[in-house]
Amino acid sequence: MMKKIKLMSFEEWEKKKLKNPEFRKYARQADDDPFVATALQLIRARKKKNLTQSQLAKLAKTSQEAISRMESLDYRGYSLSVLEKVADALGKKVLITLT
Repeated sequence: MMKKIKLMSFEEWEKKKLKNPEFRKYARQADDDPFVATALQLIRARKKKNLTQSQLAKLAKTSQEAISRMESLDYRGYSLSVLEKVADALGKKVLITLT
């Protein structure tokens, strides 16, 4: 049986994490986790366009639930095709780099 993952908004996650002094110390530094970095980029791009998750989902021809999952900092199941649709709806391009 698969473990159920609790999804939360960026604001909820950030508010919860910022209560931890150790986390606050590193919160403004770049994150090495590409999944977290992707989620944060999606959130920032959507907010910069003043879009709700539902509005972005409509533009990207996907569901609000899919956008919510992609913006979850715990999510690890990105589909490149859906990520490309969402990026396109935001006027962005997906760039993958191997280092």
